[in-house]
Amino acid sequence: MPKMELGYWGIRGLANPLRLALEYAGVDYTDRRFSSSAEWHAHRDGPLAADGLVDFPSLPYLVVDEKTAVSQSRVILRFIAERHGFGGESEAERTAAAMVQEEAADLNSAYLKVALASDTEAARKEQVAGPITTHLGRLEAFLGEKEWIAGGAKPTYADLILFDILEWMWHLDSELKGAYPKLCALRKRVGELPAIAAYVKRTDGDKPYISRPFTPFKVG
Repeated sequence: MPKMELGYWGIRGLANPLRLALEYAGVDYTDRRFSSSAEWHAHRDGPLAADGLVDFPSLPYLVVDEKTAVSQSRVILRFIAERHGFGGESEAERTAAAMVQEEAADLNSAYLKVALASDTEAARKEQVAGPITTHLGRLEAFLGEKEWIAGGAKPTYADLILFDILEWMWHLDSELKGAYPKLCALRKRVGELPAIAAYVKRTDGDKPYISRPFTPFKVG
């Protein structure tokens, strides 16, 4: 069977939870990282168009096999998780994971407002004091005493999302890390999962971990 192919820019962005999920699943995949719009457009209008698999050609995309491809970052993440057994064991867990995914998306939107603002510092203060504090507080309360955010006996994709987005939040305001000890402890548990720990340490090869949330593109 051919390798899966994940396509995205050479930044963390929307793809980092997907990369974490593929690593956690232990699947063999190609991490195609585009460095320019011209490179992406040539691939989109060439090989991807010729294959006819990607119905909604955008970044990120995941080519699964010769018959299947998936677009849209949140859909891709759920697809990987459900296929490999960490999408939630019960309806309650699946619902919880999906809700956490949407909360994380709201945090991502807050980050983008800071990254794209003309006055970055003013925007940072506004977002941290407003939506970021609101959503982190909700997540801290929802986690409570649970080991994993969806409430099951093992991690779901929602825990991987939080591993990623919480680092973005800590970079916006380092004091947030101490304000939410349960989320901080959850992130530590996720980071200690063998597959995740090994990936985060990887600095060479064709799939090195991108260790910084911020990039020269400002958003990342």
